Amino acid sequence: MIAAAVRRGDIALPGGYPGHPDQAFGGSTYAQFGEDLIVLNIFKRLGIDKPSYLDVGAHHPLNVSNTALLYMRGSRGINVDANPNLIGAFKTHRPGDINLNVGVGPQRGSLDFYFIDDWSGRNTFRRDVAEDFVREYPEFSIRDVRKIPVVTVNDVIDEHNHGVFPDFMSLDVEGLDFDILAGARFAPGGPKVICVEAVSGADSDDSARLVELLPGRGFVLQMRTVGNLIFADAASAARLSLPR
Repeated sequence: MIAAAVRRGDIALPGGYPGHPDQAFGGSTYAQFGEDLIVLNIFKRLGIDKPSYLDVGAHHPLNVSNTALLYMRGSRGINVDANPNLIGAFKTHRPGDINLNVGVGPQRGSLDFYFIDDWSGRNTFRRDVAEDFVREYPEFSIRDVRKIPVVTVNDVIDEHNHGVFPDFMSLDVEGLDFDILAGARFAPGGPKVICVEAVSGADSDDSARLVELLPGRGFVLQMRTVGNLIFADAASAARLSLPR
């Protein structure tokens, strides 16, 4: 029936398809590679319908967002992005969240932020990542460099969530992901699920280091997408594992 309606033009695609009633999370994904649907499946299996979240390097309230679908389904959390040009959109489209315009790094201070353009998710605190990207894609360039205040993940949690990690942490900071996770204090009560960018810049892949790091911090790899790794904490991973 749906296929026939689409052929007749009764349903406007893309964006006009409302989803089928049997689609538990609707007919849309906002994440780059469908990570939001994977994460919602994990939390559904854990019995958590509205997981709270911390989205570091959130970029945009809707575009290529790992948490937009969660927000639309009633979840609430904290969005953090270093780019001052983007925070206004969060305040408009995600008013129920805490929206912070600050960088996140392995330690508190300030860092140079390299702008590929005013709105790009490719902007980064790492000069080498920015330079590798524009070398690989010469149609882009580093347009600006600004000093941006930087805090740690635990600073955000302590100040804005009473020291308690939300259920889900999404991390996409163009090359600083490993250092941030290595410096974070998760115990007790870290996030149940982490989605971390593994491929950034000019397709630099940090998967091997992340897969080595996070099991030592108590997390078990659940899924690899095109650009991201999804981990669950040991207790959640045990509940998610299939019977042998």
